Amino acid sequence: MSDIRNRILTFLDDELGMDLDEVQPDTLLFSSGMIDSFSLVTLMTFLEENFGFRISPDDVTLDNLDSVERIEGFIGKSTE
Repeated sequence: MSDIRNRILTFLDDELGMDLDEVQPDTLLFSSGMIDSFSLVTLMTFLEENFGFRISPDDVTLDNLDSVERIEGFIGKSTE
């Protein structure tokens, strides 16, 4: 497991209280209702503070943020 994925999963567990037994890399977090809009703001703050980039409103999409796998890819392209 990559360090980025591990940090995301730790955040989901510690800060959002998610049951990680229910979260696979491709589990849809927002589309399934596991994460709500309030949690989205918390997630965005975590990403910006921990990975050193700013999230544009245009980047707040399901394509970028709807699963751990997508978040990981978004971090990769945003920090290149």
